[in-house]
Amino acid sequence: MDKKRILLANSDRLTQKSLYEMLCRNGYKVDIAGSVKEALSSLEENSYKVILTDINKIEGIELLKKVKEKAYPSRVIILTSYGNIEAAVDSIKMGAFDYLVRPVEDKKIISAIERALSSQIPTETKSTYVRNLQRKDKTYYGLVGNSHPMQDIYSILERISNSKATVLLRGESGTGKRLIAYALHKADRQRKDKPFVEMSCGALPREIIESELFGHAKGAFTGAINDRKGRFEIADGGTIILDDIDSLTLDLQVKLLRVLQHKEFERVGENKTIKVDVRIIAATNQDLEKSVEAKKFREDLYYRLNVISINIPPLRERKEDLPLLVEHFINMYSKENHKEIKSASQDTMFILMNYNWPGNIRELENIIERAVILDTDGIIAMEDLPEVIRNGNTYLTSGLGSKVIEAFSNLKHALQEPEKVHILRVLKEVDWNKKKAANKLGVNRTTLYNKLKKYNITSELDKK
Repeated sequence: MDKKRILLANSDRLTQKSLYEMLCRNGYKVDIAGSVKEALSSLEENSYKVILTDINKIEGIELLKKVKEKAYPSRVIILTSYGNIEAAVDSIKMGAFDYLVRPVEDKKIISAIERALSSQIPTETKSTYVRNLQRKDKTYYGLVGNSHPMQDIYSILERISNSKATVLLRGESGTGKRLIAYALHKADRQRKDKPFVEMSCGALPREIIESELFGHAKGAFTGAINDRKGRFEIADGGTIILDDIDSLTLDLQVKLLRVLQHKEFERVGENKTIKVDVRIIAATNQDLEKSVEAKKFREDLYYRLNVISINIPPLRERKEDLPLLVEHFINMYSKENHKEIKSASQDTMFILMNYNWPGNIRELENIIERAVILDTDGIIAMEDLPEVIRNGNTYLTSGLGSKVIEAFSNLKHALQEPEKVHILRVLKEVDWNKKKAANKLGVNRTTLYNKLKKYNITSELDKK
């Protein structure tokens, strides 16, 4: 399969020509199909890693169904307009790799294609985790997501699940490191029915952490009125996740290194050596390599922890999973709050898909829980979302004063608003230099001025 070969399925001649030329300029070999029939004929004759299609101009959903039914090894990227976003969200649930809402910059199309080209599902493990994903709760041991970054993680978990290898989970706060650790524990045939123990190394003072990890003997310190087992002893035979591993002091790092090397330790205030069989999973949102260079983290411990390293992508890099996550959290919190919430509205999904999610899945979960509690009609609407989420999507400032433009204000102008928003973004980037903006938008200045007039776009300088 030629990795740079793409099938462009689009029946609109002008759009087809524009996309074809752009893709060729970026070094791709492009075949064109003007209908579903032509696309399927091309797929019978050639192999494509990526299919770029348009829901609005070609029967994109029908093509996606055929690709999935016949198990073609192709990633399908959907182009759509704002008015068709509900169909695009449905396409993600059906297995589309990604969807992009017009107007969209060329670099975003290229970025989506490159991600599709670089994604890989090892064939020897695919069937196993696909079977797991097809369980009743549609999750992989509690993990929700069908994106290719998540499929890659499932593949790794399958391959290491029954080994004793130490695992280092890396990722931003809120990306689900604890859930991935638990999924690995449940996938391990030997350990799944044994204890799963959690410990946050950054949540407690140093003297308490040592006792929490290794336990203590009666009288070891003031307040130690009884012998007490530590987390490692409790986790014997199972799994322990040490979150914020970078927070451990150097002396505790030495003690942890001993556990990793020899599977033994002593309780605080006791000389008796205790042997344990525990799988250790460490987690961090910090750059451990820099901590090693700064002598804040032991190099030998780093290498012991970094046997298997799994990078967990932030939510903004796996937004194709967002519809599934939203559905999952709506179902979960509807049951918890004894409510019947059917889904999120189309406008709500558009806002959620275009938010940057600095707090990742944890932030999404909290927002959906809040929305479920506040909802009154069974559909999560924009009004059920926090103001910071709505403002982050529906308002743009000019950068030259207090001028605020509200987008997506009513259905009548919904299809025009993405173009208006795109023009505003470009104007802001070039500090409202209209000549530069026109060049960047690929239109002449007359066209730009007409659009500014059409959308009533003015800067504070224009008003003076």
